[in-house]
Amino acid sequence: MGIVVGTLAALLMGYLPIWFGPIHIIGSIGLGWLLISVYLRYTDRRLEQLTSTHQANNGKATPARIDNILYAGIRMVETRDLMIIDITVFPESGEPYATTIRQFLTVEELEPLEVGTIIAFYEDKHDPGYGIVTPKQPVEAIGADIETFKAEKIYPERRKTGLLLLIGRNPNVFKRSVSMVLIFATFGFGFLAPFMATGNMDWLRMYITYFPQKLVFQYKGNFNPEMSEKAYERAIAYIGERRIESVLFYKDYTMVRVEHAAMPGSVSSVTIRGNSVDAGFMSLMEIDTARLFTVDAIRYDVLKKALDDASTDHDLSDISYIGFRKDTRRGARIQPGYKQHHIDIHIVFKGGKKSLDYHGKTGTRLPR
Repeated sequence: MGIVVGTLAALLMGYLPIWFGPIHIIGSIGLGWLLISVYLRYTDRRLEQLTSTHQANNGKATPARIDNILYAGIRMVETRDLMIIDITVFPESGEPYATTIRQFLTVEELEPLEVGTIIAFYEDKHDPGYGIVTPKQPVEAIGADIETFKAEKIYPERRKTGLLLLIGRNPNVFKRSVSMVLIFATFGFGFLAPFMATGNMDWLRMYITYFPQKLVFQYKGNFNPEMSEKAYERAIAYIGERRIESVLFYKDYTMVRVEHAAMPGSVSSVTIRGNSVDAGFMSLMEIDTARLFTVDAIRYDVLKKALDDASTDHDLSDISYIGFRKDTRRGARIQPGYKQHHIDIHIVFKGGKKSLDYHGKTGTRLPR
């Protein structure tokens, strides 16, 4: 269950590619069917073991009277329902006792069961007072007062033993505590597995750290100091020595337009979320090579300076993206036939109608 939830979370956060979604759905359904099949096989095998153990010891099924039968609200693969059955058991030796059995039964097994019906009960010798019932009539002799007898000895109902208890048959405080620790540890490891496999553990930690910003509608994402530095380092590591047309940092991802290694002058758009890179269909577009530059021409401290300056009179949560692009400066005089390009920092706010420009080498705000 943990790996299913963790994979879904990684998909929603963009750390796994979109095409992995159908695989996750099909895999989750298949895993669910597998776990259900294994559990039902386990219950069938347990019934066979209990009956064979009684027969090997020349034992007979113990008669039991159904006092109440309820549907527990769980159905397995449309074939079996979890039932809560209150019964009074009449052992061959010892006083009768009342107990509650939670058991998956098929429609055929449920049909003859109703309050007052006498059925066969197989007690688990390792777990006195509990076991499995079958709709068949017991061969043990039935007393005359079996229909009206009221047992004084009562075993309490166990609600979680069958599904949650991982060690031992007789639960106590220590065993239940160890069981719960193992359950949460297993779930936690499964949940974190997709993030560990994609190298996104740090990004998950930062997402959790800054998640409260979403609750107050002040989420800054990659514009937070730690996340902005991590996003910058990841983008630089991906680009390497290739030339780029732009590198833009959005709240939840980074968009890089990088030159194709085998096709100079053509760039493709790549999306980086956390540590994961999604190249999409790698559609290429020709571009003026004069607008291309390398990562040697940009620095994080300049980007941070621009962000810090923008925060003095603007809300960083209102930023759509910030990044480096080589383009013509606004208001610059250009001689005929000559394109004067500069690598500057551009900040565009939500809606696209408002923006700020900063000098790419000094981080100084440029006049509008």
